Amino acid sequence: MSVISIGTFDGIHLGHRSLILRMMEIAQELDMQSVIISFYDHPTYTLKSPNAPPLLCPSPVKKRELERLGIDEVDLMKFTPELAATSAEGFLESIVNKWHPKVIVVGYDSHFGAGRRGDREFLEHKSEQYGYRVEYIPPLLFEGKPVSSSTIRQALSDGRIDDANELLGRRYRLLGKVVQGLGKGRDFGFPTANIALNNPYQLIPKEGLYLTISEIRDRKYFGLTNIGKSPTVKTHGIVEIETFLIDFKGNLYGDEIEVELIKYLREEKMFANTDELISAMNKDLAHARELIGEMSQ
Repeated sequence: MSVISIGTFDGIHLGHRSLILRMMEIAQELDMQSVIISFYDHPTYTLKSPNAPPLLCPSPVKKRELERLGIDEVDLMKFTPELAATSAEGFLESIVNKWHPKVIVVGYDSHFGAGRRGDREFLEHKSEQYGYRVEYIPPLLFEGKPVSSSTIRQALSDGRIDDANELLGRRYRLLGKVVQGLGKGRDFGFPTANIALNNPYQLIPKEGLYLTISEIRDRKYFGLTNIGKSPTVKTHGIVEIETFLIDFKGNLYGDEIEVELIKYLREEKMFANTDELISAMNKDLAHARELIGEMSQ
C-alpha cells in the first residue's frame, strides 16, 4: 500500500514541496511508502503543443530533488503517444494496479489522462471503486497568486534570478556538457567552458552575465557565466552558454557540468573593441570576487 501523487512537477518548486511534504506526513502516519508518479519530459512535447513550455527541471534534477526531499519511490514515465491517448480511467487503473494507493494527494491543478480529464473530481468519484481516499492540498501563494512553474519561467526570462530561486527553493541549474568553442576567451585571459545543454527543451534564462557556481568532477567553482551572442567577438548571432570558472586550470572538454545561477550582474554589451571587452571582463571579475567575499562572511 502507498500514498501517491501524480503530476509533471516541473521545477519541484515551493508549491510542489508543500504538497510533497504533506504527502510524506500522511505516508508516515499510515506507515506506507510515498510515491511520486511523473514524466521524463513535459507532456506537451509529445502532444506537439505550440505552447509547450521550456523545462525548468530536466529529469535527472527532478529525480534527485524528489529523492532528496525523502520520497520513497520516484516513478518517471515516458510520455509516449500511446500514454497520451490513454483515458483517465485507464491511466488510473494502471496506477492502482501497480502502486495500490490508500491515499492520492492532489494539488489545485492536478490533471492526468487524455484530455486532462483526470482531476480531483474524477478521483473522488472513483475513490470508492478503487479503495482510496483523496487528499487535497491548497495552493501555496506568493504575492497573492499560486506559486507556479509558469511564474518561475517568467522570472527567469526577465532575469529576476532572486525571485526564481526563492520560488524554487534552490538555485536554478543548467545541465550540460562542455564542448569545443572558438577559444576566444582563452586569447583574452578568460578561458570559458562552452556548454551544450543535455536537454534541448531546458529553459535558457535572460541573456546577460551571471554570477554562478559550477559543479564539475564532483567539485564546485564560482564563476561568471555569459548567456548570449558575444557580439564583440562573434557574428553568428547564436545564443550560447559560456562559463569562466574562477581559479580553475585544466581542460574540461567532454565533461558533464551543472551551473547554478546566483545573481544577474548585467546585460550583454557590444564593445567597440577587444580592449574594452577585456577591461569590462576584469571589472566583472573584481565585482564577482566582492560578491563571493560577501557570501562567505
